[in-house]
Amino acid sequence: AVLPSVALNVGDTVPLEIWRTPLAAVSRSGTNTIALEDYKGKAIILDFWASWCAPCLEHMPYLDSLHREKKAGLQVIMMNASSSRDGFLTEGKFIKEYLGLHPNFITPFVLRSDLYRQYFFFKVVPHYIWIGADGSIKAITDHKALTSDNISKFISGANLSLPIKLR
Repeated sequence: AVLPSVALNVGDTVPLEIWRTPLAAVSRSGTNTIALEDYKGKAIILDFWASWCAPCLEHMPYLDSLHREKKAGLQVIMMNASSSRDGFLTEGKFIKEYLGLHPNFITPFVLRSDLYRQYFFFKVVPHYIWIGADGSIKAITDHKALTSDNISKFISGANLSLPIKLR
């Protein structure tokens, strides 16, 4: 498979266009607009997920608890992987139900961004993009790399040599 020419890799700097793109974020308080630039200077993990993906759902509470514990230096954003209008509606309903069942969940859920899908190209979820506080991509992983130790190293700016997930 040929990757789109804009697909970013480990070591690449996230372009300004991505930092500034408005994203519709769903939380317990409703829907609001966020942008990656709101979290500049923090370590950021983009979690591309789908409601039918068991490992995705399994790791959401864990990532949210790490986000809560380390929020001074870490921002996690749950990026829905759906690319269709039907998927968008289904996932939106799923998010509202999920938040109803997890009242303490603080991590924002983003419903679909075609631009993010281009830049952070993937075919299989879960798909995690680790963006360092310096704005460059430090890792592209699956769920196996989401350890507290790896995330602490990531926040501190230490070098990560995590296996790169096949897209």
